[in-house]
Amino acid sequence: MLTISIVKARDPFFDNARFILVFLVVFGHFIVQVKHHHWFIFELNNFLSLLRMPALIVITGFLSKGFNRPGYIEKTAKTILVPYLLFQVIFAYYYYLLYDKSIFTYDFFQPQFTLWFIFSLFMWKMLLFIFSNLKHPLLFAFIFGIGIGYIEGAGHYFNIQRTFTYFPFFMLGFYLKKEHFEIVKKKSSKLLGIVFIVVVWFIVSQFPPAEVQSWLGANRSYIANGHEEWYIGLKRAMFYSFSLLVGFAFLSFVPTKKTFFTNLGRKTAYIYILHGAIVRTLYVYVINPEEFTTIWHYLQLPMYAILLVLILSSKPVTVLMKPLIEGKIVDYCAFPFKWLSNKRKVEQEPPIQKSA
Repeated sequence: MLTISIVKARDPFFDNARFILVFLVVFGHFIVQVKHHHWFIFELNNFLSLLRMPALIVITGFLSKGFNRPGYIEKTAKTILVPYLLFQVIFAYYYYLLYDKSIFTYDFFQPQFTLWFIFSLFMWKMLLFIFSNLKHPLLFAFIFGIGIGYIEGAGHYFNIQRTFTYFPFFMLGFYLKKEHFEIVKKKSSKLLGIVFIVVVWFIVSQFPPAEVQSWLGANRSYIANGHEEWYIGLKRAMFYSFSLLVGFAFLSFVPTKKTFFTNLGRKTAYIYILHGAIVRTLYVYVINPEEFTTIWHYLQLPMYAILLVLILSSKPVTVLMKPLIEGKIVDYCAFPFKWLSNKRKVEQEPPIQKSA
């Protein structure tokens, strides 16, 4: 019998979206250092914060189907938790040297800079086992996302604020189907997307930029941000809606066919994990925010971001860092034990008797 194996083709739409969003994350970490220099830079950074992580998390949730398959927890631990633990130590030591700290300290439960997303991603994938058994999982995810802000002791430690604040986006993506994304691919969605962008920008610009930043940072409780009103959770719900609207607008403009950067969308993990340390290094040794006096200085930042994402997604970097970022170092470390185990198993098996 002839068996035909059918390999399901990747949808370039999602790779395109992931690459653009990770680029916006990198660009955002460049401009965050100079956002106080001009009101427009500050508002631009806030607007990008409404979009980049929520949209990226929705897509990540969509691509996290099949959590109940055999080996899911083992694979998740190897490809997400192990890289997080490794880079948590690596970056802690690197920042100790970079900033010439007097004492080297690290804590596995206080993620270094951009690593909060990696830690939260592992937690979100584990939370699927709980929330998928609830009657209205998405509703409960939003309730927890809003409710966590009322808990004063929940902050950066164990990344609990951000984990639960952004969890609704992950759950939304998890329950979305491919046909839902077909809606944003329609030409009419672009016009609607432009309306959403204009309306959301106008509304958000009415708030003080620093206040908007405190809401979008999602790493402190409401009380820590100076809000004690019982109804303040509605404001987080408002920002949830803003993120969903600009996320829809963004996706409506994402190319649906292969582009020159589609393949780079498969390497976003390398870009995301590695870029933070490089951005910080550039701001220590190369970029001086105090020298930003002309438009040319600000235009250099997207150029830095483009160059950085291209370098970090290049073949030399991905080949070199693959064992760490994809968790394959676990396989290399476990190989001697597997080899010894297989060898012992072969030695203990009785020889096969030949029939007369």
